[in-house]
Amino acid sequence: MENKATTLENLFENVEQYGKTSFELYKHKAIYEIASLTSTLSVRFILTMVVALVSLFFSIGIALWLGDVLDKNYYGFFIVGLGYLLLWVIILVFRKTWIRTPISNMVIKSMLQTNNRLP
Repeated sequence: MENKATTLENLFENVEQYGKTSFELYKHKAIYEIASLTSTLSVRFILTMVVALVSLFFSIGIALWLGDVLDKNYYGFFIVGLGYLLLWVIILVFRKTWIRTPISNMVIKSMLQTNNRLP
């Protein structure tokens, strides 16, 4: 009878150890995912800011150049503004095929790869 008691105690100890180990594994997996997401978002934010600044300076330069060509500086800014308005309308029309679908596919693919990478 005592042999059964020690076997059950060992079983409960093993189950307890398995639970603790599984919890630690999921905790580390969550930390890894949060760190990965934070670093990815930080890099994308910095790159977006750099692209925005470069675009701003190019836009101002092109607007001033067009203004010199047309002899009125504000004409250049109107033309560049209309160009951005046209770009906005094109993106608005094609946003589902150009933005939503590729980003959704990228997120799904990333999640599937993450689930396959770690247990």
